[in-house]
Amino acid sequence: MDNKKFSFIASFPPISSAMKIDGQGGGARIQIDIPGSELEAIIRLQALCGKTFTVTVEDNQDNNLKDNKVKYIK
Repeated sequence: MDNKKFSFIASFPPISSAMKIDGQGGGARIQIDIPGSELEAIIRLQALCGKTFTVTVEDNQDNNLKDNKVKYIK
């Protein structure tokens, strides 16, 4: 297992500011909700503050976030 790569369960919060797109085409900012069951991933994300990283997104087809665990990418 590569400890530098990880994924986790998350969703967009039900707020209009969950996704903000720069009006000049310079990028975007997103906010996501991460359930407490993903605590390990949350801690790992905090360690990346100030660094760049790659985000992997996959539709889980499962809205019950409580039953999911941190998934590591091989």
